[in-house]
Amino acid sequence: MFSMRSIMQSFSISTRVMISIASAVGLMLLWMILFSVERQEKTIMAQNERTMTLMVTHVISSLQTIMTAGYANIAHDFVENVRQDRNIIEFRILRVDGQEAFLDNKTIEDVNRRLGREEFFPRDRETVKPLLDPKDPDLLWVSENLRLLPRYVTVNGMHERLVYLAPVMNGEKCFRCHGQEHLLRGLVQITTSLTQAELDIAQTRVQASIMALGALLFMLVLLHLMIRYSLVRPLGNVMAAMETVAGGRLDLTIKAPGRDEISAIAKSFNKMVFELRETYEGLRREQDKLSTIILGALDGIIVTDGRQKVVLVNPSAEQMLGKSSQQIMDEGWENIIDDQEYMRAMLYRRGRNIPDLVVYNSRAIKIHAATLFDEQQREVGSTFMLRDVTEEKLLEDKLRRHAITDALTQVYNRRFLDESLTNEVKRSQRYNHFLGFILFDVDHFKKFNDTYGHDQGDRVLQAIGKAMKEHFRKVDIPCRFGGEEFCVLLPDTSATGTYVVAERFRRRVEQMEVDGLKVTISTGVVTMPACEIDKPEELVKKADEALYEAKHKGRNQVCSAVPLPEVSVVPLEG
Repeated sequence: MFSMRSIMQSFSISTRVMISIASAVGLMLLWMILFSVERQEKTIMAQNERTMTLMVTHVISSLQTIMTAGYANIAHDFVENVRQDRNIIEFRILRVDGQEAFLDNKTIEDVNRRLGREEFFPRDRETVKPLLDPKDPDLLWVSENLRLLPRYVTVNGMHERLVYLAPVMNGEKCFRCHGQEHLLRGLVQITTSLTQAELDIAQTRVQASIMALGALLFMLVLLHLMIRYSLVRPLGNVMAAMETVAGGRLDLTIKAPGRDEISAIAKSFNKMVFELRETYEGLRREQDKLSTIILGALDGIIVTDGRQKVVLVNPSAEQMLGKSSQQIMDEGWENIIDDQEYMRAMLYRRGRNIPDLVVYNSRAIKIHAATLFDEQQREVGSTFMLRDVTEEKLLEDKLRRHAITDALTQVYNRRFLDESLTNEVKRSQRYNHFLGFILFDVDHFKKFNDTYGHDQGDRVLQAIGKAMKEHFRKVDIPCRFGGEEFCVLLPDTSATGTYVVAERFRRRVEQMEVDGLKVTISTGVVTMPACEIDKPEELVKKADEALYEAKHKGRNQVCSAVPLPEVSVVPLEG
């Protein structure tokens, strides 16, 4: 069920103002009309009572004149004529005891007796009709005060009538027939109609209602015009301006003449629009800066709103991922690199214990994800920063290769050898694994340089480096030890295996020609844990001692730092 407040709020302001004012004015008009009608009704009733009183007084005076003149025989006809008047409903002549007169022979007999002759003939038929109780208060009041008494009587609980009770006095001219014992000869009861008064009252009410309705309509029309031109139209202009501003137009102002409240609202609105325009221009400038930064950024930027829906993708992200911005928005942030589990972990765990470098679309991409919160710690969105580090990784790998690779022979350099040797020796000691180490140098290398020049010597070293990379396993570590010396680390290789590998490589070099020149090498090998080694330097020293043993024995051979059983080496093919 709707309350009056909710019903009123459903109307416009002008309608509510009109209803309020019309209600107040209507109630006042209603009170004024009721008050005026009531006064008019009283006036009409008083005027009617005065008129009826004059008429009744005239009738009684005429009747008394007839009776005094001795024309009692025509009194009855006079009464009948009076009863024909439309304003008189009932006309009765009563004796002082309340009975209706002229219906029996009592008065006739009394008059004839006083006159001593039969002046009046008796009636053939007599009736006795009491109209009022002898003790009726009104009857007693008139008998005592000898004055006219008007009274209003309700008939059948509906209609009112004005009833007069008037005394008929006993004068000197009446003494001859009626004697002078009583001042009051009888009473006259006349009942008058209030129909005309009621019609006048009804007409007064109708006229008052018509006037009130006309006044109310005139007031409503006048009020409507006043509200329309002083309230509705100015407020409509303000509302239209607000809707225009809400649509994005901020160069609008409202005329604000006058000093009323609506003018104050218009001035406040103009000030608000001006400040809003200034703020918008500032925000637009900042947005342009931000857009320039985001769209021109080399890093990929993807932004979501508070519902984690992708709302911004810059061109770098499109190019980096090989996807359009619409595709990224449709698939959502979880499918940026087509790996939902990784992206959820990156965002919700903030990258902890998660590699931030992934390979996607043939690119090495570093990803950073963060959720943004406002001052009330409400989530406002997330950002994903993508950095293409492919070139950096390639450069890093290249630099790393340069840092650990000998520039001339393209095998590992001495620095990498020292790191690898330390690690492999510790691993062999910790897990008691085999570790083979081969150390060799080129026989008579000084002769190549002195006879054929240093360029030829470099080509010999390059050919040996190439042969090392082709001959040894992927897990083996071939290195240039220094000058014409080379070495190889062989993880998980026994003493026999190390010797066999070294011998086969020696034979490969022996069969090799460099610019038509023959090349040979002298080799020393050592293995762990066959040799008790505490430090990496000791492993190199043992191999170096075996190398010099091979040189003393005539070069182009392999010597082991530990005794080996007779080993059969399969010849190289070709």
